[in-house]
Amino acid sequence: MFTCFRIIPLCFLGASLFSFSGVTALAKSPSLIEMKTKNDTFIGKSIAHNHDISWMVDQTGKLSEVALKDVTSFRRVSSEFQRLPLNKMKLQLQEEFGPFFEVISTRHYLICAPRGKAKAYGGIFEELYQSFSHYFALRGYQVKTPEFLMVTVIFPDQDQFFKYCKKDHVRTGQGLLGYYHPHTNRTALFDRRTASKSAGLQEHQDENELIYSRVSNSGKNITEALRDTIIHEATHQVAFNTGLHSRVGDNPRWVVEGLATTFESDELRSHTGGRAKSISRVNRDRLLWFTNYAQKRRKKDSLQSFIREDALFHSATFDAYAEAWALTFYLVETRPARYARYLKQISQRDPLKKYTPEAREKDFKNVFKTNLQALEVDYLKFMDQLAQDLIKQN
Repeated sequence: MFTCFRIIPLCFLGASLFSFSGVTALAKSPSLIEMKTKNDTFIGKSIAHNHDISWMVDQTGKLSEVALKDVTSFRRVSSEFQRLPLNKMKLQLQEEFGPFFEVISTRHYLICAPRGKAKAYGGIFEELYQSFSHYFALRGYQVKTPEFLMVTVIFPDQDQFFKYCKKDHVRTGQGLLGYYHPHTNRTALFDRRTASKSAGLQEHQDENELIYSRVSNSGKNITEALRDTIIHEATHQVAFNTGLHSRVGDNPRWVVEGLATTFESDELRSHTGGRAKSISRVNRDRLLWFTNYAQKRRKKDSLQSFIREDALFHSATFDAYAEAWALTFYLVETRPARYARYLKQISQRDPLKKYTPEAREKDFKNVFKTNLQALEVDYLKFMDQLAQDLIKQN
């Protein structure tokens, strides 16, 4: 019986997949299927698989990795996969977080927050979504419409936020302000108006590279820091839900964090492609940090290693965030069409194939058509000029 399962469902899975980051052979209407293991039941559709694993997405958008050798039964629940109706998703969230929270829906989001506050948060998320889509449309990249409503949870204080982090297996720390989890497809953060102003001054790096979090190195007031965190995490969430990043497989860390830190700038999000100088769109905090890093700690000719691997994010978190912003900002300002093409190329690769350092470098060179040493010289000159322009402004 088990041998039969290994043959038949794999064929069935291949027929029911939809197009996702390089996976092909797809039906117009994927089936809703059920897989059971000894300890769990997975109901949804398979979005990527090989002979060993299947990545399942359920009707709320949650991802699960299923080891096929552990599957004990398999059946088709329905001939067509459909996302969970809005009223049921809202009810599930309300039951999960209780009466002190309210759940509201917007065009693209479900917002779960302390009562009386969800509507204000929802406006910020929707504004980010619209500016994000518009920004890439102007540069010839039509992002796809999210399949699922994007869920965000805002906690009233750090303690409740940290309890939720533990459920998601996210390591807590005073520098952690919020995060997006590609598996749950949720953003989570807390309102820092009840937290210490120094909370954001410590570094945070999660052990799990799949968690995309925000660290703060600024002295901004608490309300402003909350908004910055919303923008950062919402950018992660939108990018993963509109096809710019893959929720399955490897994503270069600098690409993911670089895009989010670049969109922290209000001026950049509203930029329509005019001739305003780049200095008007910089992320001031990231520029200041990068300038210090470039002058004191950055190794010569280190661009190649930064593109090929994520080591700097483990050894020096703030330096890595600053360089991710700097490189991304340089590319979107000087090579916007190629940058959009680069994101598309990465998102369309086979998500179950390891993204080696060699492949990462090759993809970068293929799109930007440049010698890395020459690009690094130009890139550092560009950033140095921005730093000088910032000094003149002050």
